[in-house]
Parts: sequence; C-alpha cells; structure tokens
Amino acid sequence: MIPKDDFFSLLQGNREVASKFIRMLSNEIKDREERLLQLAYNSVRKRVAQALVMLVQRYQEDRSKPFSMAVTREDIASMVGTATETVIRTLSDFKDERLVDMKGSLITVLEYEKLVRMRN
Repeated sequence: MIPKDDFFSLLQGNREVASKFIRMLSNEIKDREERLLQLAYNSVRKRVAQALVMLVQRYQEDRSKPFSMAVTREDIASMVGTATETVIRTLSDFKDERLVDMKGSLITVLEYEKLVRMRN
C-alpha cells in the first residue's frame, strides 16, 4: 500500500501517471454505470447471458469452441444482482435450450453467439 502523501506527490510530479490514473478511474466509473443500468433495466435472462458472455470474453480466445468454466451459481447471482435460485432456474432454461451444459459447478457455454444476441 502506498502512503497517501507519496501517492499525491507522484500524481502531482508526473503528468503521464496522473493521466493514466484518471483514465483508469473514468473507465471504472463507466463500467460501473453500465452495470447499474443493466441491473435496473435488463431481465435476469439477459443479465445471466451478459455475465456468461463477459466470462467467455475474458478467459477464452477462440470463441467458436465450447468454453468450460468452474463458477458457482452464487458467484453468477452476485454478478447479475439476483437470487441464486433465480440463476439456477435461468441456467436450467439455458441448458434446455442447449445454450449451456452443466455438470456440478462446471458450466460449458455451447452457443456463445446466441448468448451475445440474447444480451442485446
């Protein structure tokens, strides 16, 4: 952890660091604002699709192949701002539609492009 006075001295003495820090903060604020809007206006189905798409985008380079990830239903519920039971029902619907497959805590995204379209 950097002491507050040292951090402020760094920002005041180095415009490039200050500029990058401000950009980083503004991107974080923008991401949070988008997330709040999604929580407020999107259905749970869209929000779960968005969470799965985000995880695939973050951890899978070749999106044409199925992607498996060990993620708990509780973690997804936290990401989308709903109850775990609601996420379980939504994932079961996705499984029935063959968008995902589930075995224990392993979720495999089978139809990435369909999830992308669903979130829009």
